[in-house]
Amino acid sequence: MGYIGYLSAGEVEPSLFIGAAMCTDGFGLPVEFRYTEPVRATPLQRILYGGALHRYLCREVIASTLLQAMETVPDVWIVRDEMLLEPLEGMRAPVVMLFPTDMAPMSDLGATMPAGDGEMLVQLSLAGAPLRVRFGSQDTAQHRQAIQALTEVAHTMDVLEPLTRLQQAIRAVQEGLEAA
Repeated sequence: MGYIGYLSAGEVEPSLFIGAAMCTDGFGLPVEFRYTEPVRATPLQRILYGGALHRYLCREVIASTLLQAMETVPDVWIVRDEMLLEPLEGMRAPVVMLFPTDMAPMSDLGATMPAGDGEMLVQLSLAGAPLRVRFGSQDTAQHRQAIQALTEVAHTMDVLEPLTRLQQAIRAVQEGLEAA
């Protein structure tokens, strides 16, 4: 059983950006956690980068820094934000976004069904609704690798739950830094 990576980066308050990455084992237990110090965009950067500032800081500064620091190589990266879906150098694994659905459960764990361009429905719980998986690349071999990794760990963990913990950890880091 391999590792699952979770990556998040975003603006936590106006002009303040922070990100974190976590790899878990197949039971959802963290094996590695990294976060960035807050990055504060200056007024000049806001002018010069305009609408591209958010994407630039989250992808090229924060996410790239986190990926370079991570020692654990997961079998798949799960991201919360569309801008992180496009693979970044250093990911070395497929990247996906997961969305809950309200559909009836499919036949069995690991069952799949096409759900549109670059997306698939996958049954990742024994009784719950399937999840919609959006892939970060068009490479079908990477799609298979991601689905296999997610299905394997779905026997022992809720693959969405660590994203919630990652967001809580980011808030805790931010609050800790503000209190210091």
